[in-house]
Amino acid sequence: MKPQICEEFAEYLKSPQSGLRGETPYNYWTKFKKVIKAAIKQGVLLKSPAEGIIVKRTVVTSSELQSLASTECGNDLVKRAFLFVCFTGLGIAELRKLKWSQIKNKKINLYREKTGEQIINDIHPVCFELIGVRGKPNQFIFSDLPSDVAIGKNLKFWVANAGIDKNISFYCGRHTFATQLLLNGANLKTVADCLGHSSTKHTLKYLNYVDILKTKAIQNLPLINLK
Repeated sequence: MKPQICEEFAEYLKSPQSGLRGETPYNYWTKFKKVIKAAIKQGVLLKSPAEGIIVKRTVVTSSELQSLASTECGNDLVKRAFLFVCFTGLGIAELRKLKWSQIKNKKINLYREKTGEQIINDIHPVCFELIGVRGKPNQFIFSDLPSDVAIGKNLKFWVANAGIDKNISFYCGRHTFATQLLLNGANLKTVADCLGHSSTKHTLKYLNYVDILKTKAIQNLPLINLK
C-alpha cells in the first residue's frame, strides 16, 4: 500500500463527498490505522503507509464561538446546551443527566458517563447565563433537549446560518473546551483533569489542533547577543 492512497483516503473522509459528519471521519481513520497496525504486527506490512497523516477532530475557534452566540438557532435550548458544553467539556450523556444539585459553590461535580472518572471543575460565568434561573436540586437542567437526530439537524442549520463551514456535532464542544484551555495557557495535566482523563495519554491528541502554541513557544525563546 502506497502512502498516496492513505492520503487520498484521509482527504476523502474529510470531504463533503463522503457524507460523513461530526466524529465519524476521525473514528473511521482511527479504525483504519488499527488495521494497518495489525498488518504490521502480522508481517503483511513492514511499516505504516499512513505515518504522519492526520484526520483531525472538528473544533470551534473562539471567533466561531462568538459567531454562534450571536446567531439565532431553531431551538434555543440546543444552542445554550452546545455553548455550555464548549465551556465545560461535558459529553451529551452527562449533559442530559446534569442536575442542579451537581452545580454548587460555582463548581460542577459529576462522574463521566464513559469512564466513571470524577470531574470537579469551576464553572465559567458564561455558563450561568446559559442555564438561567436555578431550579430544584433533583431537576435536570437540560431535560427538554430533543433527540440526538433533532439536535444534529438544529446544529447543522445553526452553524450554516452563522457562516461556519464545518460539520459540528455535540462532541465537538468537548474538543473545543480542551483546545481553548490549551490556547489560554493550561498545561496537559490541567486539561486532562478538566476532561476527566485518568492520564495525559488521551489529552495529547489535542495538541494537534493548537499549532499556534509551537509558534508562541519559539517566539518566547530568549534572545542572545552574538557579538
